[in-house]
Amino acid sequence: MKIRIRSARGLWATLGLFGVSMIVGVPAAMADSGPKVTTNYSGLKVESADGRFDFRVGGRIQADWNVFDKDVTPLGDGLEMRRARLKGQGKLYEDFKYKLEVNFDPDGKAAITDGWMSYNGFKPLGSPLILTFGHQKVPFSQQSMTSSNWQVFQERSMQDGFIDNPATGRRRLGFVARSYGKRWLASAGVFGEGVDYPSQADENFGTASRLLFYPLAEKRKLLTVGGAVYYRKWRRDNELKFGARPEAHISGAKLVSTGDLTNVEDMIMYNLQVSGVLGSFHAQGEYTGSNIQRRGPAGDLTLGGWYVQAGYFLTGENRNYDWKSGKYKRVTPNSMVGDGGFGAWEIAARYSEMDLSSQEIQGGEERNVTLGLNWWLNRSLMMRLNYVYAKTDPTTSEGGAAITGAGRDESINIIEGRFQVVF
Repeated sequence: MKIRIRSARGLWATLGLFGVSMIVGVPAAMADSGPKVTTNYSGLKVESADGRFDFRVGGRIQADWNVFDKDVTPLGDGLEMRRARLKGQGKLYEDFKYKLEVNFDPDGKAAITDGWMSYNGFKPLGSPLILTFGHQKVPFSQQSMTSSNWQVFQERSMQDGFIDNPATGRRRLGFVARSYGKRWLASAGVFGEGVDYPSQADENFGTASRLLFYPLAEKRKLLTVGGAVYYRKWRRDNELKFGARPEAHISGAKLVSTGDLTNVEDMIMYNLQVSGVLGSFHAQGEYTGSNIQRRGPAGDLTLGGWYVQAGYFLTGENRNYDWKSGKYKRVTPNSMVGDGGFGAWEIAARYSEMDLSSQEIQGGEERNVTLGLNWWLNRSLMMRLNYVYAKTDPTTSEGGAAITGAGRDESINIIEGRFQVVF
């Protein structure tokens, strides 16, 4: 299935009229007065008087720049509109929620990122059970589940290339069930292919599950441990390959890559994660592995990557975690630019590795070090500066087998930054 929207004007006019009509059209017996309209840092919101219906419009703009000290691979300095998105979301009859978000490409087209509806009314054994159908994130990896709005660094670590991949997919069209308690979260789903993927008569299907435990779950004292598993079976060949940019997006070049993987039958990815908050200090680490089974005489492949990171708010804030969804959320400065304050200042560091070598597939190894400075001016505005050192090593095949996707030996220095508006 492939959905592209050439004009956003008609889409958002229709969506806006739908949301407002659902609220304005509430029977008089269900409301004491007319709808309430509010606007703040999280967008424009229209809500029925009884609070059972609402509709909100918001979005994000992320403008990035990269400067490269190149070695071997050609990398071009530049600026880009990294993300420009609009979203409409709301609730109906309290227990139904929906969201539609589109991202605008540089060529002016708009592609759906999120498009789903959920039901929140079930509470078996006293715990909420949330059922969501539509185009949504696959429950896999802490850094993938956390919005790009609230991530610590400009780009997610290299191991994100396993899930942010046209063949596997950060987002897929499917069904997810999620439940949670004060000390745990569990989610599982089944997925076809994404709405931005070419239509196929015979789709690939997959299933994913994520389980988290919260030994500590306070505002400034948090510890989460858990993991996820993602299985996908292929019915068509020459679709799967893995690679990673040097944690900078504008270059487009991937310094390590497997090249196209042939005769793939199925794949299972697994993820282990731990993260925590202690006052103004926060830390996080993940490992992602991928086991790929191939048809015929070719052996199975084992690929992997991991990272560790830590950060500290110099101005006393803390990273905010939503244990109901298993995601880090909006940073709230203690004092805000625009209200007489100076915002939240955060420093951070990360080390990451990715190994794309197995059997005759010699995609190379990469090790990155990233240093970051974030200035969260207020709840809506952020400015960021990152330095990335990327080191890649080639790998050699064993037994004289043919090499596919061999990596290079090079070192690269990157300075990058972002200006972000979230509304």
